[in-house]
Amino acid sequence: MSIPLPRSARLLSALQQLAVLSVVGLLFFFMIQNVRDNLDALGIASGFGFLSERSGYEISFSLIEFSPDDTYFRAYLVGLLNTLLVSVMSIALATLVGVFLGLCRVTDNWLVSRVAYLVVEFLRNVPLVVHLIWWYSLMLALPSVRQAISLFDLAFLSNRGLVLPWASDGDLVGWGLLWLTAGGVVGALAMNRYLARFPWKGFGPSRWPAILAGSLGLTVLAYLAGGAYWEWELPVAQGFGFRGGVTLTPELMALWLALSIYSASYIAEIVRGAIQSVPRGQYEAARALGFREAPAMLRLIVPQAVYPMIPQVTSTYLNIIKNSSLGVVVGYMELVSSTGGTTLNQTGQAVECILLVMATYCVFSLVTSLLMNLYNYRVGLRTH
Repeated sequence: MSIPLPRSARLLSALQQLAVLSVVGLLFFFMIQNVRDNLDALGIASGFGFLSERSGYEISFSLIEFSPDDTYFRAYLVGLLNTLLVSVMSIALATLVGVFLGLCRVTDNWLVSRVAYLVVEFLRNVPLVVHLIWWYSLMLALPSVRQAISLFDLAFLSNRGLVLPWASDGDLVGWGLLWLTAGGVVGALAMNRYLARFPWKGFGPSRWPAILAGSLGLTVLAYLAGGAYWEWELPVAQGFGFRGGVTLTPELMALWLALSIYSASYIAEIVRGAIQSVPRGQYEAARALGFREAPAMLRLIVPQAVYPMIPQVTSTYLNIIKNSSLGVVVGYMELVSSTGGTTLNQTGQAVECILLVMATYCVFSLVTSLLMNLYNYRVGLRTH
């Protein structure tokens, strides 16, 4: 008696996927078992219990308090926050510089377009590590603390880094910061909802100035109503360093500038390609209506070019986050330098440390992709 074979294509596909998944699961099981046996043979304990042990090493720059007496888990948090800091700073600066260079690339001014072309081609064809070493060497070549470059007596730039004023006392941190954030969000949403009832016609003014004005106004009101106040701590030169303020170390500055300038060259090409993908008829229609190049570009061409450029810009943002691991080259204690470097060498927990670093970068990438995809979805609803 013959057994009839399933003829459903969907069932066959499900069985094939189940078989592949089973093979992959067995492969991972044998790999994990093999690693565990080898660690037991070497006398190395497995697990993440080492995170509660004393770290015993220094970290030159951290957003939270850290000392050698703190645990490896706190060292991991310091590296995580340092990675987030340089990634967010680099994404912001790379976007500004990249959009500016991209707009210069498509301008009708021949000289500006050629200069932007040379700048972009030079930056994107030099390896990122070379960018990083060059900026780090430049930071170390700056004057000493006694001859530091003064920026209006508020900030100082020297071979020790960039020293900026910072909030020292007051209720800004805590409830004041919460009021500030909540007020800004509520103000922007309320102003946008109000202006949505009065759609602009043709090339009318943008909503963003009004939205930002409303956001700032409600933020100030909420800030004052909360009784918050802000006290500045200005940096003052003292001995071989500065007292007060916050210091952006040369390592942080070098990594920030290298990631930003290098990634900006790719964003510039993305912006150029997206703008040039807009049909020429849009340019001709704007000129026929008497609009100049800049207003037509900002109000007509760029809004249409945003949608196709977002997926490529997202990839650039992900590369910025992952390339932040090059901080190990200049001694910036980000995630790889702290947990994947010093902690791994001191504890010998190579598998756990690398898994922790990989999982953290995976979460960063997934969250970034999610946010950019949501923005891409919103833009797509408005333009398609």
